[in-house]
Amino acid sequence: MTAVAERPSTSTPDSTEIVHTEALTAAQQRRAAARARDLTALLRERPELLGVHAPADLTVEAVRWCA
Repeated sequence: MTAVAERPSTSTPDSTEIVHTEALTAAQQRRAAARARDLTALLRERPELLGVHAPADLTVEAVRWCA
């Protein structure tokens, strides 16, 4: 039978790690919102681009349904 080595618990992050993680999450959300906004503006200005890239169309439709 083999024994499992005990490791110190790292399950409780300190406050600086929590703040850092929250800042990264907020930055990611801002970038995603900016991308969706810019993509919506682009497809509004250039309707001939509709249907060229399916994920872009899906994003624009999602923005329209949420508005």
